[in-house]
Amino acid sequence: MDWNTLLAEFRALGGTAENVTLRQGARGRGVFAVDPAKPVRLFVPPNLLVPGEDTEIRNGCLVVKASSSLGERERAFFDCYQQNFSWGAGVFEDLWQTQRAWNQLSQNFRDALTAFWPIDAENFSEPSEDMCHKRYLNTRTIKYCENRVVMPVVELVNHGSHVPGYNRKDGIAVEGVFAEEVLSIYGSEDCWGTAVNYGFCAARNYAHALPGAFKFEDYRIRISRATHQVERYNGFVLPVVRVDGDTVHFSFLTLGNERYPNAPRAVFLHAIKNTPIERRDELFDLVQHYNRLLLLKFLRGSEGSATPLVAMLRSAAYQQLDTLSRHWGSGSLAAAPENS
Repeated sequence: MDWNTLLAEFRALGGTAENVTLRQGARGRGVFAVDPAKPVRLFVPPNLLVPGEDTEIRNGCLVVKASSSLGERERAFFDCYQQNFSWGAGVFEDLWQTQRAWNQLSQNFRDALTAFWPIDAENFSEPSEDMCHKRYLNTRTIKYCENRVVMPVVELVNHGSHVPGYNRKDGIAVEGVFAEEVLSIYGSEDCWGTAVNYGFCAARNYAHALPGAFKFEDYRIRISRATHQVERYNGFVLPVVRVDGDTVHFSFLTLGNERYPNAPRAVFLHAIKNTPIERRDELFDLVQHYNRLLLLKFLRGSEGSATPLVAMLRSAAYQQLDTLSRHWGSGSLAAAPENS
């Protein structure tokens, strides 16, 4: 199946693909505008979104399970798409090599990484079809109507840090005017989260706190990375803060912001104002210090290793430190754009 044949069937099944072509670029294979002066629109309708749990590896191919309720024509399209443009067209090999790189990390490097970042031991296992399938679902599915789904064709769009995200209304779409490559932002992770979860280093405007728990005053502070759990105030994105007995839990915490460096402390102070914590500025500074120490410890522990994976993670750690430093003062939350 060639690209035009794929798009013809994609459109026949309800998809939209306007002004797009597939070719190699600086990020590898990606989707590009045929005419950069005209808008691009890619849209995957719900009938072509396949829940990740409904996929399996059969005879080396990524296919839809027989038990899936997906229509026969949609099923045939998905299987053919995977064989010609995704899993069977280099993605499986890329995932295999990625898994091999994680497996070959030295024990010292693994220890330096897992000391502060929750990584299951399985992620360091030898490459296999099963592990590659899991990596595929972890990096190439998107949440839609409470399910993680594979989005054929739109999946081919690469990440960009300063572009809009996916439109998830009645399907999943990427649209806009693109000078060259069509891009979409991959979620709300910061640079470090993107590196560990997706396997590439991309600078972001903001840096979130690493996950952690420690004592402060008479309370236990717990910080997660649930960046989907948010509150909003005058255009600013705030973490959800919950007090449970002697524990104060933050769904996430933004520590640095390149666009609005006076926002991180202001957001923190606003979010924590109804908690019993008294020395609030001190707590913010302590979390900042704790994050810098963890990243510096990781960088020291990773010295002497020069594999491409280690180099990428080191670059992400340095970028994270840079963005963490983008905070000063404490501005007003009276009215401003979203702090991301």
